[in-house]
Amino acid sequence: MPQELNHEMAPPVPPASSPGLQYHWVWTWGHLIPAVLFAAAAAAVGLAGAPWWAWGPLAVLAAWAFAGFLVMRFGIRMNQVSELPDTPFLKGGAGRVLDIGCGSGRVSIAIARARPGATVVGLDNFSAGYIRGNSAANTEQNFLAAGVANRASVRSGDMREMPFEDGSFDAAASSAAIDHLPPDEIRQTLREVSRVLVPGGQLLLMVIVPNVWLTIAYGPLVWRMRRRAFWRAALAETGFAIDREGSARTTALFLARSNKK
Repeated sequence: MPQELNHEMAPPVPPASSPGLQYHWVWTWGHLIPAVLFAAAAAAVGLAGAPWWAWGPLAVLAAWAFAGFLVMRFGIRMNQVSELPDTPFLKGGAGRVLDIGCGSGRVSIAIARARPGATVVGLDNFSAGYIRGNSAANTEQNFLAAGVANRASVRSGDMREMPFEDGSFDAAASSAAIDHLPPDEIRQTLREVSRVLVPGGQLLLMVIVPNVWLTIAYGPLVWRMRRRAFWRAALAETGFAIDREGSARTTALFLARSNKK
């Protein structure tokens, strides 16, 4: 059975400066809009002398929206650099690492800071509209601001057909990227990950799954997210063995290794 991951985060290395990750304000502040609207409506209905069952549901919705804001702002923290989970990922501290779906560089920067002997290549097609100015140049600027540009680079490409030779990387990581794909394309991507890893290379996969925090943030939409069982099966089907499994903050974690010879 896979061992459980430590739920605590390793302390990050202080950055040269704090890069702006350019996620749209909706991801951090958006819940405040319905929170204010529902609270104002509840107050207006209550002050008009309506019974509690008229303003009560509005007050509950306002509280729920505000709780969603707290989860997004202080739990998921889209616009802050990630902290690498405290796992044996690239335990030796050196090697070539691929960040799959790197976006504006949250995970790439975390890996470069936590593993000072590693070099990181961030791969993305830069099509996500929820990152302002999403581009390779934008991510490179974030690497520079974070003080890791000497060990982190960007490559434009499709995670389903990666522009790398077989066995190009010692390890790979991905956070909230592969799970945007349909099931068949998820498996296709995981096969590509296995292909570009050396035999026994590690994959640190961080994906969103239904849990209480995301239920607060997204409501009924959370039940459209794939459960842990899907990811266990997908990893097994594409040539990975799961060494450890756990969670950190709002994310499910799988530390796996390629079984290829």
